[in-house]
This record gives sequence, C-alpha cells and structure tokens, in this order.
Amino acid sequence: MKHLLLLAVTCLLFQATGQNWQQLTDFPGTQRDDGTGFVIGDSAYFGTGMTPWWSVERDFYGLNLIDDSWFSLASLPINSERQYASGFSSSSGKGYVFGGYNGTQFLNDLWEYNPAANTWTALTPLPAIGRSGAASFVLNDTAYIIGGKTSLNLAINEVWAYSIQSNTWIQKNNFPYGNLWRSSATTLNNKGYLLFGRDETNFFHNELYEYTPNQDVWTPISIFTSLGRSHSSASVINNDLFICFGLDSLGNSHNDVWKYNISQNTWMNYPGIPSIGRRGGIGLAKDNKFYYSTGIDESNARLIQTWKFDPVLSIPTIEIENKQELLKIVDVLGRETRFQPNTVQLYMYKDGSIKKVLIIE
Repeated sequence: MKHLLLLAVTCLLFQATGQNWQQLTDFPGTQRDDGTGFVIGDSAYFGTGMTPWWSVERDFYGLNLIDDSWFSLASLPINSERQYASGFSSSSGKGYVFGGYNGTQFLNDLWEYNPAANTWTALTPLPAIGRSGAASFVLNDTAYIIGGKTSLNLAINEVWAYSIQSNTWIQKNNFPYGNLWRSSATTLNNKGYLLFGRDETNFFHNELYEYTPNQDVWTPISIFTSLGRSHSSASVINNDLFICFGLDSLGNSHNDVWKYNISQNTWMNYPGIPSIGRRGGIGLAKDNKFYYSTGIDESNARLIQTWKFDPVLSIPTIEIENKQELLKIVDVLGRETRFQPNTVQLYMYKDGSIKKVLIIE
C-alpha cells in the first residue's frame, strides 16, 4: 500500500543584497585551486595549490587583515610543492601545513611557519601513510586531521591528533560515520565540527557532526538543507558556523553562504558572492569576517580573486528549521536539483513528507 504524502506549502520572501561582499586585490600569485592557509595575528596566509597548467606550487603570500594589502613571504622549501594540504595555526603564533599530494606522492610531512623569522621548519611527520584532502581543526593546541585520500583508498576514516607543544602524534578513534575526502571542518566552544565530503563510492555527504575531544566521540547533530558537497569552506563568525561554496553531487559549483545556529538547530541562507559558483578556494576567518581567495569556478577556470565577507552588513535570506532529515531536493518534474531562488522546489524528507517551497528573490 502506498503511503499518503502530506504536501506543505511554505512561502519565504526576502530581498537579496551583495553589500556584505567586498572584492579585494587579487591574490598576487598564479591562478590555482586546492591550496591551503592559516591565520596568525592580523595576517592571513594563502599558498600551495594547482595551477591551470597542472603544476603544484609551494609559494605563500600574506594578506594584512587591517588594510587588506598583500605581502610576500618565504615559500615552502624546494621539492615541497603540493595541493590538497591541510593548514592550521597555533596559539603560539605559528602556522602549519600538513600532507597533500605533489603530483606523484601522497605526503605525510608537517611544516611549521615562523612569521617572525619568515622561515619554514620540518616537524615530526605523521606516523602513517601520506594523505591528501584531509579536514583539520585545532582544539586546545592539538590539531586533528580527519579522513583524506591515500595511495590505497579514495577516502579513509582515520583521525590523528597532533600535539603542537610536544610535536607528537596520537591516533584517535576512527570517524565512525564513513570515509571522507575533502570535507570541511572548524571549531567552536571547545568542540570540533565536520560537514560534507565524498566517500570511496563518490557519495556526497551532507551531515553535520560534532566532536567532543575529551571523550573522543563524534555525534551527528544536523543535516544540511540541500545536497551533499565537497571542496567547501567552513568557518566560525559571531559564534555561528558558516559554510560556503563547494561542488555538489550533480556537478554544480555554488556561490552561496549558509549559517548554522547550533543552539537553535537552524540553517540560514545569506546572500552569496556576487559572482559565479566556485569550489576549492582557501577560506579563512578572523575578527568575525571571512576571507576567500583563489579556487576554481563553475566554468573550470582557476582564480586569483580574493573576497571578504561580513555577515553583519546583510540580513539573512532564508531560515529553515532543521527538525527533519532532508533526503533530497527535486524540481516539479521530480528531477534532483539544488537550492535555487525564484523557483518552486520540493524538499523530500526521510520520514516520507514533502514540502513545496517557493523562494522569491
């Protein structure tokens, strides 16, 4: 017997604006995607990645976050070129680059950048095989490296903790909800958060997980309101999680921004970047502002554009209570699609219910 599906109609009206986005001076290096970066003090550091001619890079450039000007700094040492590396920083004012792929090898090395001396120092490598596209975040001066791709697997579920103070590695419990490559991660209130990524079957995930370090436990807390993605950026602004851009399971690159409020379990859609969709750029946050540089757009052109996002300058466009688990979004003909304004879409949930949603921009 077929189940009777209840059709709920929700009309959400908003006025879009791009004033919260400011385009800065272009990244001073060559066009690239899949680079990495970190923030130290009032500067953001962007580097590595792959160019349009398929070479991997080792150069880095700094962005002064006070006047938004670029400055030069030392590159990683010769033969340290890579893409898909993981970047993070410590409370002691150092930056770190871990792993990645150099075109022939998956890397397990770790480099420390000292801005005072403008030097890179090799630290203890991961005591396991190399990996690329791992997510990372820092809690209490311990860096966590989650998932990634290796020479043996398209995606893995290993979690490693690196003590910045003692320069040592400890393997933690594996991520219990599958293997992930190119997921997005950040921290808030002494907990880690992980979203998106592809598994070894090329399935795109849209679940949001919370990590409690003292218990070494991962907990699913929400489902993103649309399709799963990879190559997105996650950050914290004004004590909320912000997710932007990325590539979905239909091959679409996005130009949108979403905020997740942990206490209310709600998702808000903010006005997207006033340009075409993109993925694989370097996203960094400081002083409640978000900076995004380089990447590759939906026409597969690698970029040097650099943008600054300030959510305070704009009103959110749509808020969705995430009380149900979203299965997929389809158009009125039943074809799977992604979130799009000025269209009627059907939100299909795992409990069998459907919501018909009209977004007017």
